[in-house]
Amino acid sequence: MTDHLARLCFEGLGSTGRYTPHAYTLRLQGVEQSTDHVVYLHEVHHATLNDVTAWGSALHVYARLPAAAGQAFVHLLDACRTTHESLATFASVRLAAARHGVLDSVLAAYPDYVGLYDTATRLVQEIPGPGRKQLAVSALARLCMQTPVLDTVDEVGLEAFRLADVPDADRPDSRWRWFVRRGPAALAAAAEAADLMLAERFGPAASATDGPDGDLYESTASVHDAAWDAWEEAAYEHLRSLIHATGARTLDLNGHRESSEALISSVEAVHGDIGLRVPMSDEQRQDDAAVASSVLQQVRHDLAGGDRHRARLLERTPADLVDVLARRPVHGDRPALIVDARPVRRLADLYRWPDNTLPEPSGEPLVAVRAVADRVVGHALVPEPDALPELAERWGGRGPLAACVSASCLVDTAWTRRWLEPLGALGPLFVLADVEPDRFVPAWVRDDRQVNALTITVEETGRRRAALLFTAGTAWWLVLAEDVTVALMVEYLGRRLGPRLSSDLAPFEPVRDAATAVIGNLLATESFVSFDALGSGHV
Repeated sequence: MTDHLARLCFEGLGSTGRYTPHAYTLRLQGVEQSTDHVVYLHEVHHATLNDVTAWGSALHVYARLPAAAGQAFVHLLDACRTTHESLATFASVRLAAARHGVLDSVLAAYPDYVGLYDTATRLVQEIPGPGRKQLAVSALARLCMQTPVLDTVDEVGLEAFRLADVPDADRPDSRWRWFVRRGPAALAAAAEAADLMLAERFGPAASATDGPDGDLYESTASVHDAAWDAWEEAAYEHLRSLIHATGARTLDLNGHRESSEALISSVEAVHGDIGLRVPMSDEQRQDDAAVASSVLQQVRHDLAGGDRHRARLLERTPADLVDVLARRPVHGDRPALIVDARPVRRLADLYRWPDNTLPEPSGEPLVAVRAVADRVVGHALVPEPDALPELAERWGGRGPLAACVSASCLVDTAWTRRWLEPLGALGPLFVLADVEPDRFVPAWVRDDRQVNALTITVEETGRRRAALLFTAGTAWWLVLAEDVTVALMVEYLGRRLGPRLSSDLAPFEPVRDAATAVIGNLLATESFVSFDALGSGHV
């Protein structure tokens, strides 16, 4: 879906974000960290709300269907826009403000969202504690989205379903407007009911972290996860009891799982794999690493400032480019030569190519040296591994020489056996993490591997980006994004590896220049970075 009506956007004068059930794309300026954090968190909350609700599951499925059935997606999205944008705006601004202070200037740059934020703020004005306010809005948004829409789809049929089959009382934005008309009293009463439950079941420890002047990050510390999850569920149940008077039909807080799994199975029986996984279990949602991985699966960082870079295959050989690249200092006053490897399907996604110039996507990954001319990223293909030594000899140590292989290449074991050792012989070998960490880190855990990781800040034409480098052996894995994505990956690694994760600068020093050159090459030539090169997705 590319039409602007088929996505949720957070757009204004600065950084922007766009969400569809496939992924969320971030175009972060890298200038004002607080703004970037609001935009990032805004899109995360869009993704999270879809991942934990029945209406979100319907959006996930219909967004992936062929055009005829997928038309229902736009109508489903239109019926939940206010709910989605209200939660995403309120939650992102409050979380970012807890770290950066008052963010009035940020909201001023996104005027279309001020009214949504003010309305949500008014609804929770009588609830003490920043954590409670956040959870109350979350509970309300989830209640609005936890409708029996999947049962309706099952009853009328996947292809025949239309929004008109859903009563107004069972549409998210209709519910949201109903609570807005009731004002702050409804959410205040829900919070009081949840407070009573919290005191009875968990004692005073959790509630003490969320006083009127409390710190949002302290109140959401993982040690109190069980208590605050129970608080949200209690608030949800109170709100649920209120809206039943309208005839609205609602599900339990996590009542969408069985129907979501059944819908995915029935869709895949007809259309094949649509790239969705079953909803996360309660245990998985209590696992910080699983949550971090789920968020990472859906994030895409736009490096091209909008449209993808144009690209073409060059008739020149990589050796022909040596003298050209040698005249382009990219690392201080020294040039660099980077040999890149990407699957054909990934190259097709990363760039705009002239028609019929790429090989079939089912072919093996392509190895190339890139050169930018007239805003086109030229790719000079390396035909065979035995061409690499000559390339290195012609380069002759004029500057850093390294290979950057995307992780998505490594699933082709025949290609890996042929190419990886010769590429590693050029110099430092970097693996760009373009797949979710669940695909490679568990093997390191099983093998009891020690992993060394460190974060670096990258300054690029007045913008600041972040990168994470980590190694479990000889190759250096690379995440290039900004500080939130890097922090999520560090969280994931720490939770999965425990004491096997370290941060030692010494092993990095010999590859520092090459790492800087690789990162610079990616920023100049890659259209975006993401973790979905092999496909992924939760509902």
